[in-house]
Amino acid sequence: MSVNYYAVTPDTPEGDEGLHIGQHAGGWEFLFRAHPDLGLVSSEAWREYLSRPDVKILAESGYEVPVEEFMADATLRPAEARAKGQRMRVRPRPSWADDKGCPFADNEFC
Repeated sequence: MSVNYYAVTPDTPEGDEGLHIGQHAGGWEFLFRAHPDLGLVSSEAWREYLSRPDVKILAESGYEVPVEEFMADATLRPAEARAKGQRMRVRPRPSWADDKGCPFADNEFC
């Protein structure tokens, strides 16, 4: 099972999902969606963007996720997960990983 997450602002058109943040998929580490044109190419850039007061984080099913909860989960690394007794697989061949090791894809996916 996978869950896509979106950033929604008051400017997001009605019926539009919003800006794709990335995806959790069945035991894999979170895959961030890069948006180079917006400077969203690292987990810190995403944290800054998502922390804006006008931005909501929505799962594709419609529930809202607080930014700190979302970022803690999205930036959890496999070694940290194992230390907590959780299983997490490393993504094969993302486009790149940021300085914290978070994987990014610079193409559309869902």
